[in-house]
Order: sequence, then C-alpha cells, then structure tokens
Amino acid sequence: MSDKKETTNELTADDKLIHTGQEVGKAIARSTFQAEQTGKKIKKKMEETVARLTPSKKVPKPPKSPFSDSGELALIDKIGFVAGEIFEYLNSNGETATEKLIRAIMSRKNSNAMALCAIGWLAREGKITLSPNGALVTLKSK
Repeated sequence: MSDKKETTNELTADDKLIHTGQEVGKAIARSTFQAEQTGKKIKKKMEETVARLTPSKKVPKPPKSPFSDSGELALIDKIGFVAGEIFEYLNSNGETATEKLIRAIMSRKNSNAMALCAIGWLAREGKITLSPNGALVTLKSK
C-alpha cells in the first residue's frame, strides 16, 4: 500500500516539475518579447532624435529584418511558442500522429510550416522522438 502512495507522489512531483518548467518557459518568452518591444521604442526615439538634430541629411532607414513582420514577435519567438504548445499537447495526450498533432496545434495559427519548424526545434533539443517514418511524435523518455 505504501509503495502505491510513493509512486503517486512521485508522479505528482513530476507533473508539478513539468508544469513549473512550462510556466518558467512562458515567463522567459514574455520577458523576451517585452525587452524586444522596449528596444524597438528606444530605437525609434533615437532615430527621431538623430533626424531632428541633422535636418539637412536624410537618415536612411535600415533594411527590414526577414525574421519579424509588422512589429509582431520575431520568427524564432513564434516558433518557440508553438514548440511549447506542442510539448504541452504531447505531455497531455502522449504519442500522437504527426498529422493529428499539426492539425491540433495549427487549427488557430494557419501555418503548418510553423508547426513543422517547432517539431524540428523540439527534436534538436532532444525533447521528442519521431517514429522511423516520422508518422508518430512522442515526448522523449528521461
């Protein structure tokens, strides 16, 4: 009887650890986003000041970054958020068919490519495993 109780406590501790890790990851992503937004505001203010102090010369605008679009999150941040959603989905649902996983995660994002990038990200970090034909995705056992 006491062996069962210890196993239940261990699972609960693991679940708490996973949840805490997910929350920390979300907090880091939010702080990264806020830092990026603050940096953009500072850069804009600096450009305005330079333009005001040098009215006779036009300050050329720097080329747009291919990794961000219209002031939203940078591409790497978007992929990171989707990777977090995939990790949470697999943690809740276990081994899942790749197509089903992509449909579940991207139903509101409209980008299968983003989900595939996030799967690659998680695979690179060693957090997931794929079946030999790539049809099934599973969280990697520790």
